Amino acid sequence: MEQHNNQTKGNTMSMSCSLSCSLRQTQTLAQSLRLSQGQRLALQQKQLGLRLGLVEALREERYEPKGQCPSCSRELTAVEIINGFNKDPNDFTTRCSACGKRFEPTLLYCGRGVSFQMPFYCDSQTLARLPGLETMSPDQLAVKRPSVYRSCIVHHGSLKKAFGEINIDYPFEEITDWRDKIKAFLGKLPDTVIAGCASVSTATIAGMGA
Repeated sequence: MEQHNNQTKGNTMSMSCSLSCSLRQTQTLAQSLRLSQGQRLALQQKQLGLRLGLVEALREERYEPKGQCPSCSRELTAVEIINGFNKDPNDFTTRCSACGKRFEPTLLYCGRGVSFQMPFYCDSQTLARLPGLETMSPDQLAVKRPSVYRSCIVHHGSLKKAFGEINIDYPFEEITDWRDKIKAFLGKLPDTVIAGCASVSTATIAGMGA
């Protein structure tokens, strides 16, 4: 009987320890997931910053998504703005990551001695507005459809890459002297991203990094 009681106590203690360990593991996993989400956002922001840095090097133009929540005054990062879009071609709002309020962000453009802000479209809105514009040169698009044109550059790096997403061939040349300008970004950004920004094939970029 005494041996049975000791075995029962041992089983109870073992079960209690197992539940305690399981609870700690669950808490650790939850903390890990929270950390990894923050790390993912930080990585996304870094990659976007690098890509926009490449765009600036190639085009001598700077693009910066801007969004301050009108409800709680939080200044959203570029990644938060992009992640807050709901992918609806007819909804121009993003979602505040702090309070959930939806509002329309803008895009700051700086280049050629001027700077101004314009509406910033999400990827879905931009691609939905491209059909029929493939006959316009980059300069024409920049003047007549500035938000579409520059939102394309932010999301895809080039008009050619954006039009390619909807299976339309864009015949105009955008970047000519790109070879020296991309060297600082080789190995820091995927070859596919660099190729899209420079409007060349991925194989061309891969060959430069070899």
